Amino acid sequence: MVRTFSLALLAVLLSSALALAQFRTVTVQNANNNPVPTTIQNTPTVNVSGTVPVSGTVGISGTPSVNATITGTPSVSVTGTPTVSVTNLPTGTAGPSSTTGVLVKSLDNPGLQPFQKTIQCVITVTPNSSTCPATYTVPAGKELVIEYLMGVAGYNGALGQVAYELDTTVAGNAASYFYPPIPNWFVPNSEHLVRIYADPSSTVVFTGFVIGPVGSPGSATFTMTLSGHLVNVP
Repeated sequence: MVRTFSLALLAVLLSSALALAQFRTVTVQNANNNPVPTTIQNTPTVNVSGTVPVSGTVGISGTPSVNATITGTPSVSVTGTPTVSVTNLPTGTAGPSSTTGVLVKSLDNPGLQPFQKTIQCVITVTPNSSTCPATYTVPAGKELVIEYLMGVAGYNGALGQVAYELDTTVAGNAASYFYPPIPNWFVPNSEHLVRIYADPSSTVVFTGFVIGPVGSPGSATFTMTLSGHLVNVP
């Protein structure tokens, strides 16, 4: 009877000790020569509130959704050639609404191909009217745009009058530009601001006229100076 009571008492004491052990706090000191395993068996859920400073390299898999506030001027480097697509145009201040002004550079700027040419002819003047032609051939693959011309005449005979004519061809159509006689041989210059075109490989013809009556025979020199630019033709 005494043995049975002792066994029962021992069982009660062991049960009490086990119950107290479940709520005991154990402090473990980690040592280099005897580390304590810290492997987490399951994947915990972590909620972060506020700003978390991060240094070093962070690896992210998948496509995360990030909301971030950037202060200062970040440094960004791009490797390779990214693909950029524009789904709509921003509203600009140049041109109609819903358009954007774009700066462009003309690859065939007239200033890159300036043109100037002097053509001349000399004739013997007869008592009746005389003409003196001079020509210039436009380079192949170039459209000539004449913007300024000046005619000069020199004559060693009696006084008279001179006139000028310029002929060009555009798209197969020939046209003549006639400049009236100069009334005084002492002012033999005639200059004009113009806009005259001539096709590639076409012939520009300048003609000087001596309009009689001519007091005495002599020789006349006609000079035409052309200035403008050339434009490439596809």
